Amino acid sequence: MRLIRLISSLSASVVLCLVVVIPCLAQGDVVTKPAPFYECRSTETPPKIDGLADDEVWKAAQLIDKFTLPWLKDKERPAKTTTKARLLWDREYLYFLAELEDHDLFADITEHDGKTWHNDVFELFFKPAVDKPSYYEFQVNAAGTTMDMFLPKRGIDDFEKAVRDGDFHFEAKVVRNGTLDKRDDRDTGWTVEGRLPWTDFQRTGGRPALNATWKFALCRYDYTRDMKPELSTMAPMRTNATPNYHFYEDYADLKFVGPGEKKDGQAGGLPNGPLPRLTTSRVVGSPEPPLPYRTEKRYPKLKLTFPVAIVHQPGSDRMWTITQDKPYSMTSIRRFVDSPDVSETEDLLLADSRIAYDIVFHPKFAENGFVYVGHSRAKPEVEKTEPKPESKPDSKKADDKPKGPKYAGISRFKMNPRPPYEFDPKSETTIIEWLSDGHNGAAITFGLDGMLYVTSGDGTSDSDTNVRGQDLSKLTAKVLRIDVDHPDEGRLYSVPQDNPFVGQPNVVPETWAYGLRNPWRMTTDRETGHIWVGNNGQDLWEQVYFVRKGDNYGWSVYEGGHPFYLTRELGPTPHVKPALEHHHSESRSLTGGIVYYGKQRPELRGCYIYGDHSTGKIWGARHDGQKVVWHQELTDTPVHITGFGTDSQGELLICDHAGKDEGGFFTLIPAPPDAPTPNFPKKLSESGLFQSVKGHVVQPALVPYSVNAPLWSDGTHKVRYFAIPGDDPKIEFKPTRAWGFPDETVLVKSFALELTEGDPKSQRWIETRFLTKQQNEWIGYSYQWNDDQTDATLVAKEGVDREFTIKTADGSRAQSWHYPSRTECMVCHSRAVGFVLGLSTPQMNKNHDYGGHVENQLEVLKRVGLLEKINSPDKYERLANPYDASEKLEARARAYLHSNCSICHVDAGGGNAQMQLEAVTARDQMKLFDEVPIHDKFGLPDARLIAPGHPERSVLLHRVALRGRGQMPQLATSRIDQPAVEMLTEWIRQMEAK
Repeated sequence: MRLIRLISSLSASVVLCLVVVIPCLAQGDVVTKPAPFYECRSTETPPKIDGLADDEVWKAAQLIDKFTLPWLKDKERPAKTTTKARLLWDREYLYFLAELEDHDLFADITEHDGKTWHNDVFELFFKPAVDKPSYYEFQVNAAGTTMDMFLPKRGIDDFEKAVRDGDFHFEAKVVRNGTLDKRDDRDTGWTVEGRLPWTDFQRTGGRPALNATWKFALCRYDYTRDMKPELSTMAPMRTNATPNYHFYEDYADLKFVGPGEKKDGQAGGLPNGPLPRLTTSRVVGSPEPPLPYRTEKRYPKLKLTFPVAIVHQPGSDRMWTITQDKPYSMTSIRRFVDSPDVSETEDLLLADSRIAYDIVFHPKFAENGFVYVGHSRAKPEVEKTEPKPESKPDSKKADDKPKGPKYAGISRFKMNPRPPYEFDPKSETTIIEWLSDGHNGAAITFGLDGMLYVTSGDGTSDSDTNVRGQDLSKLTAKVLRIDVDHPDEGRLYSVPQDNPFVGQPNVVPETWAYGLRNPWRMTTDRETGHIWVGNNGQDLWEQVYFVRKGDNYGWSVYEGGHPFYLTRELGPTPHVKPALEHHHSESRSLTGGIVYYGKQRPELRGCYIYGDHSTGKIWGARHDGQKVVWHQELTDTPVHITGFGTDSQGELLICDHAGKDEGGFFTLIPAPPDAPTPNFPKKLSESGLFQSVKGHVVQPALVPYSVNAPLWSDGTHKVRYFAIPGDDPKIEFKPTRAWGFPDETVLVKSFALELTEGDPKSQRWIETRFLTKQQNEWIGYSYQWNDDQTDATLVAKEGVDREFTIKTADGSRAQSWHYPSRTECMVCHSRAVGFVLGLSTPQMNKNHDYGGHVENQLEVLKRVGLLEKINSPDKYERLANPYDASEKLEARARAYLHSNCSICHVDAGGGNAQMQLEAVTARDQMKLFDEVPIHDKFGLPDARLIAPGHPERSVLLHRVALRGRGQMPQLATSRIDQPAVEMLTEWIRQMEAK
């Protein structure tokens, strides 16, 4: 210990001896014992600093228990009371645990950095550099008082300076088994648990490198009422010296390594060079029968950016398309020749203040040259109410961007229907428009009756905020039917007298059908006259409507065929269910289609073909005028489907809303009838990814990984791997969102459940999931483990449920477990978030235990050649661990929302609230704090999504703490994450209330 403290605690003769001995030691005159070697092993899971010593992770640490009195000349002996110490480390902290036998607990120093060595005390000394004199000292006494300091060099003169030098963040917790400072009883002992952040070691370089070796000593003062303190240590020290813990020449060696024992389900090691080549994987293709069609690109030389729609100009070989410079931005209308080798487009209407959605040509286009465009745009602040039925042509320039009210509507343009097909952009005339700030509709089609049918949405960005769905007095949320060939005086259309609500009070007479949320694409069957509308749903369902006169589709009392806001008033006509409906597990943003009458696919003639923007799936349906008589999935594509059309020969085109110069058009081709069907593994043992399924031993080519902020999975234990094929596998690195992977990559995640609550030894594997990329599209599969733990069987595509009985301290409880369907997997692993979730930089920027080797994952993946051109991990963001109380509360809460919620609550992610919950989103852009819920308020008083300072008014917290209708997350959990609820509650409570 410090010389100054020894002066106050030892006899004068001892002090004189100490003063003399220092120069002798410096000359090496005293014989030393060989330094023992110890390991500080890494941990993936940090222990909880509570002094209870009950964390499972401590079992992997090396036991340090040979505490002796080495300075007793010629008679070194063990300490009279036992000390059992352990050390662990991770990227952020050095952890320590000491269990100390003590029959007379004594500690009266309560001031930080006081003379704690005058009490029962546990001490830690660390010397990072052998060739430098600086080192560290930390103490905790039996009262929990701490002392910490950095010593630039050893000696009395530096003691006071060392105490004041620097700011430490030393944390420790003491639990006593006995009575403190009661000298006439017999105690059992005390336990101390603590951690030291590596930032406290910055004076000597901070966190050690993997396999680095430091010098260290763990020491102890044990006072009794009738005796001087016993000073013991596990380091050899000097056998012929007086007690002094500062002789670091004789400290023990401490090597910073991985854990000392391999865990079930972990990889066996980490190569320093390239990974072994993945040659054994049989996760190829699909277990399902092949779908009947594939997609093939048309016009491969045509370079387009975010095309929205495709339509054929009648009587010509010209095609029209709407494009965007970026998603949801202003649009341009372009034209090109329908030729396989076409590479150029002609600009017709460059980006101005409008967003165009649809184009239709008048039935008598060859005579009048009329073209109609459905669009939305902002207009100057000139009108404060519903627009007048007539308006003048809009002649604003492209750089004139009005910031007034937003309108949706239909404009007519004039062009020459004969070669050279001149288009006049100045000929625009507004036919009809309505106030609309989101969910604009503006799809258009001419019926066989010659009437123009127009869709309008509910006019808001979410949840029918203005309650327009059942409001017949406005033009919103409807299919409108107007006559543009026989306009009334003073406007450019008339209302057909056979419209269903003509003459009824408080009903706009243009109404043909109503109760739509966000209609996207409408078409007329050119032979039957049937009209179809695709409609984007909200929480759970996407719809297709077979439009009939006077129909009420129910929004927002209903979402498709399901209750939504039953407290709202339904319109005057009954609710009509959709003709076709898809759960969000297979469709997230439905794109209405067309009825096909081409020649290349005669088996599809008369079939309504439609798809989904988010999942890329395409379906076909037939309707006999009364009901759907056939419905089938046709193909599953990588296409971002925004529309369907036909070319100049009437053949199908599918619009792909892809990025810069990657967008374009596809068509359907039959899947090869003789294509070999891969023998997709029906069992884990057939996958080629495991050396042994029993014991969960994976192939060496699989790379284990872990994440900073895990998704809540009902308290199960999880292990994760990825497997990349090819001779030179690479990962496409991205600094924030999901990384990119090549075809035939397989991500593996296994879940284990404790069958006895709180007993890790009772863990049994219950499920393994694969997420695999096949033909540039991701899909998920689930395997259910057998009770013998020898194999797992592929779950049917519909998914399955099972119930487990969990033993508890009070008896037992039932725990349900849902094995997801194929489509449910892709609800969370959606296109909007890049499909893969944990494999992103903020999640992967952490240390991982590679079965005996601990290192930052980014550094490892770069070293083995999977990641290239990346910087030091310190240059990138890192998510906090939501369950680590030592991290900042704000960071923990944001990390929890990121991993559990932002997979839906992100642009185009399928979450229908407006909030944005990615951790990278600026706080003031989250649309979360003090925001009024646009869905159910769950009966909370003065409800807000998050009411700062008021957990009891916060709907987000209520839904996290709920299981059943309205729970969040919606999928993959049946148990409440109570630690997260408590953490979020505290986060909201400490916010400053507005």
